[in-house]
Amino acid sequence: MQIGRLFFALPILFWGYQIVQYPQVRLNPISTRLIHPLDTRLHFKIGEVDPRFHLSRSELENLAQQAADIWQQGTGRSWFVYDPHARLTINLIYDQRQQQTTQRLSELEKIQNTQHQQQDQVQNIHQYKSEIEQSQQRIDAKQALFQQQLQRYNQIIAQVNQQGGARPEFKQQLDQQKYALEQMQAELNQMVIQHNQLVSQSNSQVESYNQANHNMNQSIESYNKNYAAREFDKGLFNGHSINIYEFENQADLRLVIAHELGHALGLAHTQHNPHALMYPILRDQNLEHFQLTTDDLQLLKTNPLWKKILSPFSS
Repeated sequence: MQIGRLFFALPILFWGYQIVQYPQVRLNPISTRLIHPLDTRLHFKIGEVDPRFHLSRSELENLAQQAADIWQQGTGRSWFVYDPHARLTINLIYDQRQQQTTQRLSELEKIQNTQHQQQDQVQNIHQYKSEIEQSQQRIDAKQALFQQQLQRYNQIIAQVNQQGGARPEFKQQLDQQKYALEQMQAELNQMVIQHNQLVSQSNSQVESYNQANHNMNQSIESYNKNYAAREFDKGLFNGHSINIYEFENQADLRLVIAHELGHALGLAHTQHNPHALMYPILRDQNLEHFQLTTDDLQLLKTNPLWKKILSPFSS
């Protein structure tokens, strides 16, 4: 009789000890804990995936594994494992938050497109400036040559007049010089007209740029006001599932899942480092190449449940 009681008591005592030492296993199925009593990893699976996110279950499974790898790479310990029979589910639930994110990304794309257009305008303005400077240099050179030849022509006319007039054959040469000067004057006038047109076009381009820049600043101000950084309501760990409500792209989703997995381990937010995974606002983290920060590891080290497990990090 006592042996029978002991037979039933031992598993219960072991499960109790296991939950105290490795609290994440409380989320694992009883069958998993029976068959693999030494497996202290938190098992998870993919649950509901709303098709409006345009993400397949296999893609979400891959991103969830990448999110789990963030914790493994940062600590050298395997904390999570995908299990189609797990109790902990990761769900993508579509609501107004993702709608707002889609709208925000659309507005951001418009702003970025306008910025690219402004960069083209700036290049055009610089091009106009260069052309205007070159045009002015040509006009100055042409003007100097014209004045030089006009002065020489006037000197010759003055000498001829002092001598009582030019002979017929010399008068013909003077007429040719006068005609050449008139032609040069006409070319110079045309160059000035074209130069002024170039200046007018440049001024119009600058005015257009200034107006676009004013509109851009208003758009950015409105964007920052309407879409200020918010706390981590993108996802939520409710004690038995991880529900994701919004994300910008797959890199963003990967980090949101990793953040909520941290909550599944029993970790709270850190308020010190905006680059940390467990910081409540997702804004300054490196989405593409994220690594756990010292603040994230500190959360594990100072958590009494993990302090013994993570003793190598305490040195």
